[in-house]
Amino acid sequence: MRVRTFGRWTAAAVAVSLAITIAGAQEENLVTNADFEDELLDPWGNYGPITVELADKADAHTGTEAMKITVAAAGVNFWDAGVQFSDNIFFAKNTDYTWAMFFKSDPPVRVNIKPELGADPWTAYGENQVQLTEEYQEFWTEWNVGGSDVVPASLTLHVQFDAATIWMDDVRWYEGDYEPFEGGAPQSVDPIGKATTTWGRLKSPEHD
Repeated sequence: MRVRTFGRWTAAAVAVSLAITIAGAQEENLVTNADFEDELLDPWGNYGPITVELADKADAHTGTEAMKITVAAAGVNFWDAGVQFSDNIFFAKNTDYTWAMFFKSDPPVRVNIKPELGADPWTAYGENQVQLTEEYQEFWTEWNVGGSDVVPASLTLHVQFDAATIWMDDVRWYEGDYEPFEGGAPQSVDPIGKATTTWGRLKSPEHD
């Protein structure tokens, strides 16, 4: 009986260990409202002469929702209008990040993907200008800010290259190198203790 009991406990321990390993291997998405399935845009914001709204259900990459960005005309500068995720976030020092998302546009147009310091001089990290098409494709950028936290930070998309309608869905921001999308944006997690935080957390001694 003791042998069989030990065997059962060993099998249970292996199962628990395997479950922990699999869970740990999954990306923890630091973007909230990553797939817009709650039919909300918050906490995404925008600036400049563009319109941002939820897309028609037929234009989602997965599920039934996506973000729709309407750019009426080219700007003097392509950065004169944009979409931002800047929900009290920062980029932690010596940490590898990936920011990935699916885009399509009509007509084809460029978008500038720019993780940045969220204040003047708007320092860029891993800036990547990409060419969209009329079919969804995944685009991404990777970066590491080095030896100092970047506070405040912003995930910014510059969109005023030309008149177009742009759709975005299944956004991922996570620690680590790029991994291809596999059928669903990873579940958003509470970012406290990860790469996003409140200002109070930033000011605490244990963050230094």
